[in-house]
Amino acid sequence: MSFTRREIREMKLAQELSQAWQNAVASGRIVNKFEASEGDPTGRWARGDRISFGLAGSGDDIKYEAWNVRTAEPIEAAVDERTIGDTGFVCQFNGYRALRPGGTPRTLGRQLDISPTPSECRFGCQTRMRDLSLLNRAPLLQVRLQTSSWNAYHNANPFEKDGHFLWLPVQGEGELPTIPHLPQMLTREFVEDLVLLSRQAPELVIFFNSLHAGASVNHVHAQAVFHRKRLAIEDAATVQYRGFTILDGYPAQGFCFSRDSEVSSVATAIEKLQTRGIPFNLILLGERMLLVPRNADHEIVVEFPRGILATMEVSGKIITADRQVYEQATAADISSAFQKVTLDAKSLIDAWESG
Repeated sequence: MSFTRREIREMKLAQELSQAWQNAVASGRIVNKFEASEGDPTGRWARGDRISFGLAGSGDDIKYEAWNVRTAEPIEAAVDERTIGDTGFVCQFNGYRALRPGGTPRTLGRQLDISPTPSECRFGCQTRMRDLSLLNRAPLLQVRLQTSSWNAYHNANPFEKDGHFLWLPVQGEGELPTIPHLPQMLTREFVEDLVLLSRQAPELVIFFNSLHAGASVNHVHAQAVFHRKRLAIEDAATVQYRGFTILDGYPAQGFCFSRDSEVSSVATAIEKLQTRGIPFNLILLGERMLLVPRNADHEIVVEFPRGILATMEVSGKIITADRQVYEQATAADISSAFQKVTLDAKSLIDAWESG
């Protein structure tokens, strides 16, 4: 049997990305320095301290590594995981997530809008002078997709040691591309690109958090992690409703498409949400493409008050830096939280059909 050049490329994409990640970790590239925007309650760092955070090691021995640059002291934290009842959900305590640049959201409900101004972009897409500027990170990989070239960069605070990536459309090739500043929205062309990427690398969970649904940067980007363990949303039951397939009996509401569905069906649904100002999560994993409409008024909920429930949480993996949340989260908390966080798919369909 012979393969086309594209088929060979598809078989190699995940392997190339994994190897690039391993090489970057081993060479010390998955490390960032930034200024702490708030202090640590336990005194490991103060507001304004320079923090060095990233991954070190190689192969199966990759580990988190963090330092307070001012004190030259290591910052130690735990990473634990447990299942939550019989929900299929898991909860990961990751103490290193407290180091996320930009700080922790503090208030319940809707969060402040993120500026679309290029000079305020937290990716530093137009200047190398900002902490964590992508212009100072060598891309791990560049892939030409349906309409654009996309670069994979390492996430500044990875929650998966095997690989946590930012995917951005760029102009130009090599380590010095131009990164056009575009708002965190999906055009039909970008949807086509991300679906193609997911088909080329099914080992990845590829996801897009819109503003007020988990995005912390107002610059168009998707994220991806390696798909090592099956997530609860992959096994969620579905039901047909007025021509749509929607999740049934799952804590979160949402639309479900086969990975081989026409891209236009997903893109059209996204357009309907965006034109109405409804936040959403797009999740491409396994055999499914999922679109989860979000309620911006419940961006942060009392059941999980220290962070926004974004794509991984919707998919069945709750990641928290709050030890109390980790130890006490229950199936009832999950059910209550996602009833607030997501919008009823049937009601949205009814509104669309009525014009």
